[in-house]
Amino acid sequence: MPIRARSRLLTSSRTVLVAAALLPALALTAACGGGSSASDPSRKENKDSSPTAKFSRALLANSDVPDVTVVPAADKAQLLGAEVTAEPRACQPIADQWSEKAKHARQVYSGGMVTDTATKVKASKTISLEVIASYAPGEAKAVLDELTAALAACHNYTVTRNKVASTFSVQPAPSSGAPMGDQQVTYTVADTSRGAAGIVLVTVVRVGDTTAAYETVRQDHQPAVLRAAIPLKQVAKLRAAAKGAAKAK
Repeated sequence: MPIRARSRLLTSSRTVLVAAALLPALALTAACGGGSSASDPSRKENKDSSPTAKFSRALLANSDVPDVTVVPAADKAQLLGAEVTAEPRACQPIADQWSEKAKHARQVYSGGMVTDTATKVKASKTISLEVIASYAPGEAKAVLDELTAALAACHNYTVTRNKVASTFSVQPAPSSGAPMGDQQVTYTVADTSRGAAGIVLVTVVRVGDTTAAYETVRQDHQPAVLRAAIPLKQVAKLRAAAKGAAKAK
């Protein structure tokens, strides 16, 4: 079952639609179910051998982490937004993180909606939009290096879409536990006009020449936490995919 366009959790270069996204996204993932059954949408047999299809098979699946449901995106338009310019320019790497036309081009990318119900408390469910991407050698490291520098210098920025300006507040967030990959950054982006409902936790992890990025919110708008098991398993799958690709050469 695909993600509905209105169910995306959008930050940075896109309009923040957190409040509108939560209930549709929860209903969608609940309807799709979980586990490792034959009907698992993230486990459908795929004989497509294109680079995009091969990479998509490294995306987290329902059976990879307990209490997690994954709904793969039906098309790329559900994952990234249009190109925008951030002011001040030092903040551009933050806006680029969710832009389809970023400074550092993604070779291939895939993603979906990840719902975590580990707490068993409905109000504290977390929903993440996840995007995994591969880059040319050295480009993924440049993405993380520039994003880290931007977070040190940028606390507020503005983007203009359709002649309407939106202002975002950026705050570094502590990373929990041991390092998840080769590099990682964690921060919050907030639409200053929406209060608590407009705050999204962003986590970006680099694994060699690939990245896994997450926008995470809680159903009750309390501060969100991305459970470490989710990115850790994704990191393991990306490493395994890279090893498989290297052996195939």
